Amino acid sequence: MKKIAFATSSQLPSLTDDDRLAVECLQRQGVQVEPLVWDSDLQRVRDFAGIVIRSCWDYHLKPQRFLHWLSQIEAQQVPLWNSLSVVAWNLDKSYLRHLGERGVAIPPTVWLQKNSQANLLAILNERGWEKAVVKPTISATAYQTWITSPAKAPSDQPALEEMLTRSGVMVQQFVDEIQTHGEWSFVFFLKKYSHAVLKRAKSGDFRVQDQFGGYLDDSSPSASLIARAQLIVDVMEEPLLFARVDGIEIDGKFQLMELELIEPLLFLSQDPLASQRFSQAIVSLLDFVPEVAF
Repeated sequence: MKKIAFATSSQLPSLTDDDRLAVECLQRQGVQVEPLVWDSDLQRVRDFAGIVIRSCWDYHLKPQRFLHWLSQIEAQQVPLWNSLSVVAWNLDKSYLRHLGERGVAIPPTVWLQKNSQANLLAILNERGWEKAVVKPTISATAYQTWITSPAKAPSDQPALEEMLTRSGVMVQQFVDEIQTHGEWSFVFFLKKYSHAVLKRAKSGDFRVQDQFGGYLDDSSPSASLIARAQLIVDVMEEPLLFARVDGIEIDGKFQLMELELIEPLLFLSQDPLASQRFSQAIVSLLDFVPEVAF
């Protein structure tokens, strides 16, 4: 039996419910899966035929250590999905800027470099923004993400300055549709569309994650929305075991909020065949792993 690892965080040593659905499906296909806590188990990586990055949901707190761990895996020639180069590109949200330059629609955004100086009120006034979202460019699960406005900007300025001492910052025009229409997540395996969910924020909030009161709406996306998400995935030249395209429909058009290629929740429980598709994608990759890796 081939053995792989699902990389996880120390807070989730037994994986998530979503991950365990995939584990059960893989075991039925003859693949053994073990959890691998990413920041404590480097010595074990040679035991596996491959490592799938899953619930490493604390990587943004120590990004350089995370990248070093991944580089050590690749140095030992253990297959890693998604690859180190994909993770390194996706780690900083400035990737959205690069996608925007390639024609992908994203919300209007001001990008601030680490240790730079910026006036939050001036940014808003110069662009006529009534509200904006401020967040570090290395972030996950709405970490240190907040909304500002011209009225709040002067009192928010110290928080921006402090954030800039630690990382780059993005100031993004607030998209009202996040509260009125919700945010779509389209899940792809090996760049093929699998399923989608519509995430909604609780009343008065803008964060769609469940820990902030967000919930899933029982809706299905249109074929045109799926096609637009597919075009975004197709922009990526490197192979991808998994990808999650998060975005919002505005006046019938799709606007990308995030392209999640590191450790996205895949919402496997929301589609009866999703776990099977994910596990089959992993098995197909294992078919190309040399026997010496086992």
